[in-house]
Amino acid sequence: MTQITVTVGATITLQADSMANGGEAVGRHGALVVFIQGAAPGEVVSARVVEVRKTFARAVVVDVIEPSPDRIAPPCPYFGACGGCQWQFLDYAAQVRLKGEILREQLRRGLRLSEADLTAIIVPPAAMRDPWRYRNVVTVEPTVERKPAFHHLHSAALVAIDHCPISQPTISTELARLSTDGITDETTIRTSDVESAVSFSAHERRTVYQTLLGRRFRVSGGAFFQVNTRREARTNHSTLSMAEVLARCVLDGLALSGSETVLDLYAGVGVFAILAAPQARRVIAVEEVPTAGTDARFNAAAADLDNVHVHVHKAERFMATFAERVDAVVLDPPRSGCDAGVLNGLLRLHPARIVYASCDVATLVRDVRALSGLYQIESVRMVDMFPQTYHIEVVAVLTRREPNR
Repeated sequence: MTQITVTVGATITLQADSMANGGEAVGRHGALVVFIQGAAPGEVVSARVVEVRKTFARAVVVDVIEPSPDRIAPPCPYFGACGGCQWQFLDYAAQVRLKGEILREQLRRGLRLSEADLTAIIVPPAAMRDPWRYRNVVTVEPTVERKPAFHHLHSAALVAIDHCPISQPTISTELARLSTDGITDETTIRTSDVESAVSFSAHERRTVYQTLLGRRFRVSGGAFFQVNTRREARTNHSTLSMAEVLARCVLDGLALSGSETVLDLYAGVGVFAILAAPQARRVIAVEEVPTAGTDARFNAAAADLDNVHVHVHKAERFMATFAERVDAVVLDPPRSGCDAGVLNGLLRLHPARIVYASCDVATLVRDVRALSGLYQIESVRMVDMFPQTYHIEVVAVLTRREPNR
C-alpha cells in the first residue's frame, strides 16, 4: 500500500473501522494507521492531524460526514473541551458494547486466546441503567478568574465549569457555589453516604464516609475509593451501586468458605479486606498510602473485625519478604498494574485463587501473561464503573493450574 505523507495541522478524510483501547477509533490514511479522537466505528469523518509518528498518526474529528447510528448529541455543554469524558457522543448501549469488544480483542491478542476460549471465560458485562450523576469525587483547579476548572481534552488549558453531568448532584451544587464564590487553590469535592458534599483544598485533610454492601468506610483526604457509588435498581430487584457490583464480583471470585487466609494487595481503605473478612479465617491487607492504611485499620475496628491485619508498605516490598501460606489474593492496583516484585511473589506463594480488579485492560493482560505459567483465567467480567468515558474496569478470576499427572 502506498505511503501517503501527512503533516500536523492537515485535515484529512478517514473511515473509522474499529475502536482501540484508549478510546480512539482506528482508521487508515493510505498505509498509515490513524487514531481518531471523537469518531465511532463505521463513520466517515474529516479530522485534523495533531500528531505524526513513523508508524501512526493521531487526529481529532472536526466534522462528521457519515455518522454512525450510535452517535447522539452530547448533553454536556463542556463536552469536546473538557477532558473528563470522551464518549458522550455515543449511545450508552454502544459504549458498553465497544468496551466489551476492546476487552475481547485485548485478551485475544495479548494472551493468544481462541474464540472458544474467550466465549468460555467472558461473563456478560455489568452496566448502569442511568449512566449519569454517578461520580462521588472531582478535583478542580482555579482559572485566572478563580473559577473551578477541569483540564482541556487536548491541551494543558483549563475549562471553567459550574456543573458536571456525570457527578452526583451535590457535587454540581457545590461546583455552582465555588463558581460564584471563587477558588484560589486546587480543590477536591467529595460526597458522603449521607448525600452531602464537602470541598477542601489540597492542603486540607477532610474525612467522608461511604457505605458499601452494608459496611461503612472512612475515607480521609486523598485516599482512594471507588468513584461510582450512586445506587440504582438492578435486574435482580436489588439496589446497588457499581462499586457494590464490583465488590460482589470480587467476593464471588474469592469463593471463600471460612477457613482461608486472604491477602489483599493495594488495599486502599480496606474495602475488599473488610467485606471478605466475615467469610475468611484471616485477611492481610497491604496499602502503601499511610492515610489510607490508617483508615483501613479504623474501618476494620469499627466493623468489629479482629481477623483483619493492615500493613502500610509498598506491595512489592511487602511481597519480597512475605512467606506465609495464603489461599486467595485480591489485586486492585493502579492503572500501571502490578510491580514485577508483586507478580514474582505471587508465583512463589502460588495461592489457589487470584482475583484481579483492573482499571486498565492492557496492564491486566500484561500481568496475567506473567502469571500464565501457573494460572489460568476462570472468568473475566467488565463492570462499567466509568460511563461516558473510555475507561474499562474488569474483574478477572485466576485459578491455579493443576500439575500434569
